[in-house]
Amino acid sequence: MKNFCAVIFLNSLALSTSGQTQADSLDKLATDFWAWRAKYAPFTGDDVNRIEAAGRRSRLVASSDRQSTKRSLPEFEARWKKLDATGWPIPKRVDYRLIGSALSRGRWELDVNPRWKRDPNFYIAQTLTPVVEALTVPGPYNAARSREILTRIENIPSILQQGVANLEKAAGAICHGGNSSVGKYSSASASKWRTALLRSTTLNEQELSDATYRAADALEKFRQWLQEKLPSLPKETALGRDAYLLFSRTSH
Repeated sequence: MKNFCAVIFLNSLALSTSGQTQADSLDKLATDFWAWRAKYAPFTGDDVNRIEAAGRRSRLVASSDRQSTKRSLPEFEARWKKLDATGWPIPKRVDYRLIGSALSRGRWELDVNPRWKRDPNFYIAQTLTPVVEALTVPGPYNAARSREILTRIENIPSILQQGVANLEKAAGAICHGGNSSVGKYSSASASKWRTALLRSTTLNEQELSDATYRAADALEKFRQWLQEKLPSLPKETALGRDAYLLFSRTSH
């Protein structure tokens, strides 16, 4: 009888240890995933999933970023699927499901709804949202914060150039909306940026003027490109029923 009880105890201990190892693996997966996500996630105006990181550029824009994402995401998905959450405490099982949902969002952005090649508004988010995020903390700004703001403004022209190259399957109606959004920004807007930032940052007038006017010029050229491209673009914007069924199944 004692031997039988000992066997039961050891088996229970083994299961408990296995469950703890699995939970630890989930913690490691979560740490790795969110570090990767902070580096490669696109900027967004959505407060729910916004990730702030100094020096972070827009992602899923340059080809090298997309290739890195394509390589890494399946590895995270495979690690997640290997975990067996059976018998885990409920809070840990919730964490497991949440990581699965986060992985699904990455897959949605990469393959199902690739906004980086169909929606010009994506590039507005990658250029102007980073600047707005940097300014959410009221000034005056120290040297490091000032340099971060300048870097984000300086990134605008190259990101919009990548947008022109990437928008191969843009939808006409979405482009029309993007054209309207870009139209809100002009040289006059750049002048307002410069005046406000000169008062609140440590940046010198020349470098700030150069960056803001280059950004405004790039936005204007992007708007003109959209206007020229609009007549030739397809009118269909919907992703289709199957895509939204997939979203409803994997986003919770």
